[in-house]
Amino acid sequence: MNVPESKVEISGFMARFYDQLLRIASFGKYNGMMKAAIADMDIEPDDAILDMGCGTGYNNCLMVKYLGNDGKIIGLDISKKMKKQFEKKCQDYPNISFIQKRIEDPLPFHDEFDKVFISFVFHGFPNSERKKIAQNAFNALKSGGRFIIFDFNEFDLDIQSWWFRFAFRRIECPLAFEYITVDWKSRLSEWGFNNFNEYFYFSKRIRLLKATKK
Repeated sequence: MNVPESKVEISGFMARFYDQLLRIASFGKYNGMMKAAIADMDIEPDDAILDMGCGTGYNNCLMVKYLGNDGKIIGLDISKKMKKQFEKKCQDYPNISFIQKRIEDPLPFHDEFDKVFISFVFHGFPNSERKKIAQNAFNALKSGGRFIIFDFNEFDLDIQSWWFRFAFRRIECPLAFEYITVDWKSRLSEWGFNNFNEYFYFSKRIRLLKATKK
């Protein structure tokens, strides 16, 4: 993907200090929020989980604590720097692996995952690419599997607190401004998902949205 208004692909300084920068951008709430969101995923001991845009592997190291010996996590990311951090963070977990691959390109997975997770990546793609990602998630999931999106909720930016408006406008890519206006349950229904569950964080500005493969 080569979209100037996107900030999905991270390199250099941002890639090296990605987790630390997320903590700063979330006013120190990132770690606690991620732990709560992963608890809300309802991970089963034998789950097979695909993490699209896995980054440094921080989230996977939280998820793996819910898995038993038969569970596994595969992380996908395009960044070589993220791959290096991922492998360092997750080196003690034999049931976590990394594949360097674009998540909007066709993937080699069919009916084999219980959960597909994507965290703060979906909003950074144009809608045509989001549809491809959702289709990849659909194909990868077993029947009844869950596509789990941890990202911005739908909200009116103009009525948010001044400091949040300032931070959002300074930090976020233009695609995020469109993302927060979309009814994602309706959109995902068009793409083959139903039975939605939602969990909210950070004064309902952030949401964990679970969608079931029809």
